[in-house]
Amino acid sequence: MRPRSADRRTGGGIRRLLAGGGRALGTMMFEFATTGMPRIAAGAGVDFVIWDLEHTGWTFDSIRPVLASARDEPIAPILRVAGSQRHLVSPALDVGAVGVMVPMVDDASVAAEVVRAARFSPDGARGFGLMYPDQNRGDLGATIRSANEETLVIIQVENEAGIDEVKDMSSVPGVDVVWIGQYDLTIALGIAGEFGHARTREAIEHVLEACRAAGVAPGVLVGTADDAVRAIEQGFRCVALSTDIALYAGSPKAGIDDIRRRTH
Repeated sequence: MRPRSADRRTGGGIRRLLAGGGRALGTMMFEFATTGMPRIAAGAGVDFVIWDLEHTGWTFDSIRPVLASARDEPIAPILRVAGSQRHLVSPALDVGAVGVMVPMVDDASVAAEVVRAARFSPDGARGFGLMYPDQNRGDLGATIRSANEETLVIIQVENEAGIDEVKDMSSVPGVDVVWIGQYDLTIALGIAGEFGHARTREAIEHVLEACRAAGVAPGVLVGTADDAVRAIEQGFRCVALSTDIALYAGSPKAGIDDIRRRTH
């Protein structure tokens, strides 16, 4: 089951879908921050797109037009911010994202602060800055209730401390997705890039168990459709299929290689 289009645009559909035990499929953007990308992503049928502000150098100002475009499409635009501080989390939502992904969360108190920065009172302590008509529901109370219901909070587990604390972090009210950052996790474990290593598999299973117990969705980035199917069979319910760089590089390469084989 997929979210209804009207719900997918707000992000609330994704949150309700995951809370109800469903799954959502998306992708991550590291290079293509143009106003046409949300339209292209929506045409591909994704449920969500995560634009990365942690590693790309994009700013709230540069990504803002993309988010404005995304809000006209049946996708949930999400920003991965560079840290857990309020001045990074709250503005990401103010500029148009309907969800935030926060890296390197390794303590339940940090997860709780992320939730506080992402939601209005009484669920949090986000300052009010919703200025556009599509963000308002007619009165202030209805507006903040709707925003709290629709905002998706994703925390990333990327080190040993996060693995140790994941049970408590996944139980923090308001955390919707616990996302494994497998690259940084394997680096932290001293087995960089060894995704099939027994310690990696054990850490992943520990996260999956914690998510199942807490009723939150485990998330992961995968490279191929086969990897996505395996991840879903393993228990992941929020899955991003590759990055824009990998997808673009792979598609032209396959075509160029095919042309060269056939015209050798």
